[in-house]
Amino acid sequence: MGDLGNTLLIWAAILGAIAAGSMILGAIVGLSTPMSNATVGALCGFGAGALISALAIELVSPTVEALAHADMADRSVEVHHFITLLVSLIGGGIIFIVLDQLLSSHGGYLRKGAYVIAQHAKNKNKRRAELMQSIGNSSFFSSMSPELMNELLKMLHPKFIVQGETLFNAGDDSNELYVVRAGSLTLTHTDGSSRTAERGDLLGEVSFLARQSHTTTAVAEHGAAELLVLHKAQYEYFAKLHPDFAVTVRDLASERILENQRHLDQAAVAKQKWANLAIDALRTGGTEIPSASDLNSMKEEHSNAGMAIWLGNLLDVIPESFVIGTVMLSLVTTKAATGLPLSFFDVMPLTLVGALFLSNFPEALSASVNMKQQGFSKSKIILLWATLTVICAVGAAFGAYVGESIPHSAMVVVEGIAAGAMLTMIGSAMLPEAAHLSTPNMAGFSTLIGFVTAVGFKLIE
Repeated sequence: MGDLGNTLLIWAAILGAIAAGSMILGAIVGLSTPMSNATVGALCGFGAGALISALAIELVSPTVEALAHADMADRSVEVHHFITLLVSLIGGGIIFIVLDQLLSSHGGYLRKGAYVIAQHAKNKNKRRAELMQSIGNSSFFSSMSPELMNELLKMLHPKFIVQGETLFNAGDDSNELYVVRAGSLTLTHTDGSSRTAERGDLLGEVSFLARQSHTTTAVAEHGAAELLVLHKAQYEYFAKLHPDFAVTVRDLASERILENQRHLDQAAVAKQKWANLAIDALRTGGTEIPSASDLNSMKEEHSNAGMAIWLGNLLDVIPESFVIGTVMLSLVTTKAATGLPLSFFDVMPLTLVGALFLSNFPEALSASVNMKQQGFSKSKIILLWATLTVICAVGAAFGAYVGESIPHSAMVVVEGIAAGAMLTMIGSAMLPEAAHLSTPNMAGFSTLIGFVTAVGFKLIE
């Protein structure tokens, strides 16, 4: 490769560094400047729109236009190129999904807010399914429909107690309902009688519904126990939505009171009075973003999450960096045909580079905030993006180097795979994050503005 070839490689590397340099800027802004979720969401939508525009104009449109303007002699070749492009687009999307799933299974999903949210929901659904299986056959839950049981489990919070620990004492205020998920508790009445609550049993419902203090003491005598807790405000809200649930709880509580009455002696007037008041109260009815602890738990599940995050972002960068070089090289070929001297700005694919610059900024901003929440230091995060910027520059130079020697049909495959991978990334990460952090309308409008902005670059080229 001569002096011109070396110059072109340098130019491609500079373009790659410009396109990826906004990642460093986005990381600095995200780590140093407080920014509302709505603003970050709007920026993600803007970047997604800009990138969609660049993919359509720079990577897809040339092959489509070549087919549209082909004469009869060249039409069969252009049809072949067009079909190749379509297949490559789908192939790029599949490749991205496979690699992304592989990285996400090792913690790579932590790099993007939308991925974190999706994984958190997946984890919660898995835990909820396990809960339904473990307690679904209990006397309390067996009468519920799966839909009602699933809705109730969304509102329950876990509580763990060790062997010998007391859950509540007689005389304590009752503000919660308890369901035993694992282990057992011994409930002792003030008259000395006792019973054992096992998996699936309801605890504290009588005192809770009667708005009275507990009349029993609950202790984990035989080992550790896991409980599911429903707070008073949650119960009242759920009971309003599902009156059948409230009836089920009241019926169980009434049965428990009648059972307790059989243990009362004639002299226990106070206990009898309390039971009557409780039954009267029962008859009258009485009255999803992961938290910081959730995020920490998700990170702790993956000891190599840092490397997976880095590789995940590398997966996003590789296709875009490569096509910068190949698209620049196609411009070089076009400009060289005019016989005029070449300059850096003559061969700069402004629409593509500008769109990548605009899309990389919010992507790095959002990912940096998430990575900071995972416990990564600021210097490590900045270093991550700086490394990716260098890789993007090298990838662009490599794209220019390879693009000089491979045939046009192979170039269609390369650009199709890159476009498919990037478009899949936009749909799976950038747009969902934009809609989640802002509002659907704001995400949609900001995407439109990003698209229009990138198209506007064509006026400058």
